[in-house]
Amino acid sequence: MNELDFRWALMVLCLLVLGLSFAALLWVSWRHHRRGQVAQGNFHSSLVIEMAWTIAPCIMVLLLVWPIARIFWVP
Repeated sequence: MNELDFRWALMVLCLLVLGLSFAALLWVSWRHHRRGQVAQGNFHSSLVIEMAWTIAPCIMVLLLVWPIARIFWVP
C-alpha cells in the first residue's frame, strides 16, 4: 500500500466515523424529541457516563493516529 492509498483509506475511515456518529446523534435526538419528556435527567453525577465519553474519543484518536505514527517510527 503506497502513501496515497493509505491517506485515502484514513480519510474514508474518518468520514465513516463522522457519518456514523452524526447518524447516531440524529437518531437519539429524534427519539428523545418524539418521547415528549419535559423533565431532563441529571447525569453529571454519574462517574461511569463521564468516564465513558472521555475515554471513548481518546481511544478513537489513538486508533486513527497509530498507523500514521508507525510510518514515522519505522526505519
